[in-house]
Amino acid sequence: MPTEFQRNFDRQAEGYDLARPEYPPELYSDIFAYCPIDESSRVLEIGLGTGKASGPVLETGCSLTGLEPGGNLGDLAKKRLGGYENLDLRGLTLQDYDCPDNAFDLVYAATAFHWIPEEYGYRRVYDLLRPGGTFARFAYHAGPDRGRRELTGEVYELYRRHMNGGKGEYRPLTRSDSGRLLAVPQKYGFTDARFHLYEFTKDFTAGEYMGLLRTYPDHMSLEPQSREGLFHGIYDAIERHGGVMTVYYTVDLELARKPAGQ
Repeated sequence: MPTEFQRNFDRQAEGYDLARPEYPPELYSDIFAYCPIDESSRVLEIGLGTGKASGPVLETGCSLTGLEPGGNLGDLAKKRLGGYENLDLRGLTLQDYDCPDNAFDLVYAATAFHWIPEEYGYRRVYDLLRPGGTFARFAYHAGPDRGRRELTGEVYELYRRHMNGGKGEYRPLTRSDSGRLLAVPQKYGFTDARFHLYEFTKDFTAGEYMGLLRTYPDHMSLEPQSREGLFHGIYDAIERHGGVMTVYYTVDLELARKPAGQ
């Protein structure tokens, strides 16, 4: 069953679809180079959301099962992906999904696996994969505007004032994080682990950035007075510094394989 945190996220489905970025094409190229898939392949997406990470996978012709417990998110995914006959969308969490072991050639999760307890998630994915099958876990992380330092400083101060002391200093992921991140799937029996990192930027107007903030459950769960102070303060700061904020995104991809013969 979805948690209250997840239900709050589902309520922002349309805003999520508008504000959250697409994943870079190179990411899919790296996944398919590591794990070639075609019409004969069975693939599982955990936390399909509105389908932002599904199109390039469906284009391979594979049979894709998508798990998305959020009704609003799932409805938007159906609109986005309605032309694909090779999609089987289920309104379920991974925990509620009843499926035999050794069923899939590829399992992937796009900025969604953090909803699942680590040990349960990795062990369940391992069981669901066929011997030699691949798990691809990737997620994007939003970083502050590096070109407008005064704006970034004001935003940090607003977080300190309105969000329980702030969000802490942002440290972007780098390739030096690969060992730490790849150790996780290896701990649960996966092998041949690979790490990829991608960077891109996206510009937001003040209004668009408010839409992005509304997709963050931790922001929406703030007390109304704190949330209003934070959002209005950030909106005003962006307007005073030219009307645009550039978000610096990093996307980390971990690929790992279930050993053949397992």
